[in-house]
Amino acid sequence: MSVRQESSTTSAMARAGCRDSIAVIVAYLPFGLALGATLAAGSVHPLVAWSSSPLLFGGAAQLLSVQMLDAGGSAAVVIVGALVVNARMLLYSASLAPHVRTWRGRWRWVGAYFLADPVYALTLARFRRPDHGGDARDRLAYYLAVGLTLWTAWQLMTAAGTVLAGVLPASLRLELAAPLTFLLLLLPMLTSRSTYAAAGVGGAVAVAASGLPLGLGLLVGATAGMIAGALVEGRHA
Repeated sequence: MSVRQESSTTSAMARAGCRDSIAVIVAYLPFGLALGATLAAGSVHPLVAWSSSPLLFGGAAQLLSVQMLDAGGSAAVVIVGALVVNARMLLYSASLAPHVRTWRGRWRWVGAYFLADPVYALTLARFRRPDHGGDARDRLAYYLAVGLTLWTAWQLMTAAGTVLAGVLPASLRLELAAPLTFLLLLLPMLTSRSTYAAAGVGGAVAVAASGLPLGLGLLVGATAGMIAGALVEGRHA
């Protein structure tokens, strides 16, 4: 294949990544706005709270961290909570590893930053096609296009939610945004009995425990969901 043809194929993959991301952005819009409003509703300065968007790029861990800080949680508790909620990224990475092992080290580091639930769902679906999503360069172009598009949209959605928080009706139960976002983040991964168990148990526990201090409800839900998923997976192994 000539250089021009390779460039054309890579550009096509990048455009496909941007195009595939649009449906996800539309689906995530109300949750991104609600999350931004929730961040602004606490005692943490709205700008500081919003800065967690580019820092974490993960709705569940972001909400948990800001809510824990708002409730007076220590740095150690906040870090542990974010790590527990994002532990699923280890599984995502292992799943994508066969498709990205030929990428240069710096691109794998960049890819690790952009790794999030919708990015994983879209890219894995592309990489599992009969053509494996093209060659390594094509797969990288698709992954970066998806990651950059969703990252940019997430920053804008949460920023808009933060700005609009003051004009939203006080009757809105913004504190429920955390468990609802947690449920939404799980939806793309419902592909087996174990993931259904993790989603059902984790979501139910997160909602039931939403009143716990230090914003621990989401952490408890995440832990319960992982345990339930592991038990079901072990039973059917």
